[in-house]
Amino acid sequence: MADIINIAIVDDEKVQVELLQKYVQNWAEERKLRISIEPFFNAEGFEFVWSMDKKYQILLLDIQMSGQSGIELARKIRTEDESINIIFITAVAEYIGAGYDVAAINYLIKPIKEEKLHQCLDKAISKLPKCGKTILINTNGEIHRVLEDHIVYVEAFAHSIDVNTINGKFTTRKNISAIQNELDESSFIRCHRSYLVGVKYIKRIGSSELELDNGEMIPISRRQYASTNIAFINYFRGGINE
Repeated sequence: MADIINIAIVDDEKVQVELLQKYVQNWAEERKLRISIEPFFNAEGFEFVWSMDKKYQILLLDIQMSGQSGIELARKIRTEDESINIIFITAVAEYIGAGYDVAAINYLIKPIKEEKLHQCLDKAISKLPKCGKTILINTNGEIHRVLEDHIVYVEAFAHSIDVNTINGKFTTRKNISAIQNELDESSFIRCHRSYLVGVKYIKRIGSSELELDNGEMIPISRRQYASTNIAFINYFRGGINE
């Protein structure tokens, strides 16, 4: 599954969009998921953004809108993207059948019930890819396969490094720069010459140290402060640079 789940809401009613945003945020917090929610108030606006960046995994799409309808938008999307999970929203049950033509995973009838929306979102994330990149770590004569996504941080010592993961710690005789080259540069930041941190596990950044989700504090060198901040902001905005 992706580290950040990118969700778009397309509905021409501002009140409805705000309600859906609230429900989606509640769902993510309950399941401890990192998400990015982007609202759109017409199909044309979403189509323009989507045509340049097909990052969205879940689309909450109103069927009846002024201008281009949700069905028309979904048909265009399906000509280029078969993986996005479309959840239709409608006030009229007779439109439900149209969802089968574009492989919508579910539909919601207004007024939306939060529990029903959560069930639809659960179904959507169950369809997201679950595979992840792995690296090999040699420790005490044994070779371990470790998911990159599970690495919280790496700490360097004189002749070895500790690879701290959500499942435990692995000590290996390796240079921190060498393991840094094996990892996804957008997911890890060298905040200090002796520390390489998984950005997704950063809770907050202070002036001279950062705090991880597990409460551990990691030093930030003055030289790496700016790049650490930029990496943190970009990661949690879904990779959008401003």
